[in-house]
Amino acid sequence: MPAERLYTWRYAPPFMRPPFPITAGNMRVLGLVGVASLLSGYDVQIFGLVAKQFLAEFGRETAATGPTVALFRMGVFGALALCLLADVIGRRALLLLTMAGMALGTLATAFAPTFETAVAAQFVTRVFAYAEDMLCIVVIAEEIEERSRGWAIGVLAALGALGAGVAILTFAAVDILPHGWRGIYVIGAVPLLLLAWMRRGLPETRRFQAMRAARERRQGARDMWRPITTLLRLYPFRAAHIMGIAFLFAFGTAPAIILLPTYLQSDRAFAPWMVTAIYIGTGLFGLLVSIAIGRVSDKVGRRPVMVTGLLLATAGFAALYAAEAVWLIVVGVLFGIFSQLTVNTQYEAVTAEIFPTAYRATASALRYIGGIVGGSVSLLLHGTVLTEPFGFAGAVLILLMPLPLAILGVLLLPETAGRRLEDITPETA
Repeated sequence: MPAERLYTWRYAPPFMRPPFPITAGNMRVLGLVGVASLLSGYDVQIFGLVAKQFLAEFGRETAATGPTVALFRMGVFGALALCLLADVIGRRALLLLTMAGMALGTLATAFAPTFETAVAAQFVTRVFAYAEDMLCIVVIAEEIEERSRGWAIGVLAALGALGAGVAILTFAAVDILPHGWRGIYVIGAVPLLLLAWMRRGLPETRRFQAMRAARERRQGARDMWRPITTLLRLYPFRAAHIMGIAFLFAFGTAPAIILLPTYLQSDRAFAPWMVTAIYIGTGLFGLLVSIAIGRVSDKVGRRPVMVTGLLLATAGFAALYAAEAVWLIVVGVLFGIFSQLTVNTQYEAVTAEIFPTAYRATASALRYIGGIVGGSVSLLLHGTVLTEPFGFAGAVLILLMPLPLAILGVLLLPETAGRRLEDITPETA
């Protein structure tokens, strides 16, 4: 039997190449999961960009942005159920389901007749989008060889950033597209349907197949609660640890990122094309550097990369919302958003790496819930408590203050770079 072809990306710049060759099978998995990440990045980015136009059409004030986002972000609890199923019946089936669900939810948002139905559609969309994000990382963690795992996760982050960049480019034409913000949602739904078809060839991960073969009996949907109850019994402190870090991180960064387009247009009088121009520069930088950061994390470790990212994110967002000069706003966007993306991607990787295969998707869901709840609480505080006395930007700066506390939690995490998953945490029955 001939040896499987290896890819070294020899035509890419050295800082973007994998530390070790990638097999053809792994490249195929990375390609399919990466395209999913790209489309998910587009879909999730839309509302933050069109919030001003979205709320205006339904007669709502811009101060309602935070509470509205907080409401449909509660879809993460539905995503938890999907990830529980992924630890019982497999990654592949749930990935196919999430893509179809995202497509239908996105289309429903585009045609929603009322504010309530639009929010409901976005709630459903987020159920599938959040599960999609979690499962993409799980698949990469389980399939890619440990010496290039960080690099592969960096590629995934770069493609997610590319998807967000496409959304930003589309947003520049929001005033001329047919039906405005609704047209952006229609555009986002079409390739999602195509990807659901493409994924028929996506294999189940080898680690999940091995785990299922080792079980005495095959589990079904009726066993869906078993992963979370067993995980909380075996790893209670580790589960609380990952959720706590995620809560602090999202509490500080969610308002700064989600409310940014609204802030630039309402408080700084930026036109949509100006918002797009700023984001494009950030996106191009992130696209090039995300892969390099993943490679660096394979060499120096996940924790140093996350600590550096947390410090830069805090400084970047503080400069962005306190600045008067346009150039300083641009610099703040660059460092704030890219550093947030770096930390989030590395933290997703660590969460997938420190739990056994039987609970890996469930653990990723718990981390995501910690982040969603933290971000939702922060957004609610911004819109209902802090904006009136401190102003839109002042409220964001106040909510940014707890962010450095997440560094303490990161320093207590085990280092996972370059280690086999089974060596980090042995598989359980």
